[in-house]
Amino acid sequence: TGEHGRTDKPAGLLRRLELGFLLLDRIIGRYVPEPLNPLLHTGAIAVSSFLVAAVTGIVLLLWYQPSVHQAYASVDAMTRAPLTAGLVRSLHRYSSDAVMFFGLVHAVRMLFERRFGGARWLAWVTGVLMMAILWFTGWTGYWLVWDLRAQWLAIGTARVIDVLPILAEPLGRSFLTDEEINSLLFFVVFFFHMLIPLAMGVVMWVHI
Repeated sequence: TGEHGRTDKPAGLLRRLELGFLLLDRIIGRYVPEPLNPLLHTGAIAVSSFLVAAVTGIVLLLWYQPSVHQAYASVDAMTRAPLTAGLVRSLHRYSSDAVMFFGLVHAVRMLFERRFGGARWLAWVTGVLMMAILWFTGWTGYWLVWDLRAQWLAIGTARVIDVLPILAEPLGRSFLTDEEINSLLFFVVFFFHMLIPLAMGVVMWVHI
């Protein structure tokens, strides 16, 4: 009995946590009809936001310059065109945030509802994989702006890599000034940012 109790303990905790979502569903249901309740459609919202982010990302190639010396200037020029490039960039930015937010809420809800075992194991594994791919895509996206925050991110990443016995020379020194940065490295980051969403699309197809 004790062993059975220990086995049921995590499931009981998840049931109690699930009650929070059910309570929110009832509260939101008092004001909006079920088809408009975002908590009941987090997966669909995340997929739709991903499609918007993918399309706007492709359109941004009309203005963006994948060069360490021209990247920030091209992004800054977008902000000066709020009805064209600026609008597309805003849609790209906020749709990307929406993918991550609703994807996390969707994952948490599936966890609380214990939808990760049995026949649902593949959907759960591919969902977790998509969140990892999405995080990495966002990480490379921050690089591409190449503002002060992006440089801090690059230096922090380089320091983490320098801890590992991979490179003979410290990578962190390469990000002290723009002149010391290898343009090929910057283009590789850009290439991964464009290529990884394609892999995410394949995983999403398997997930759905």
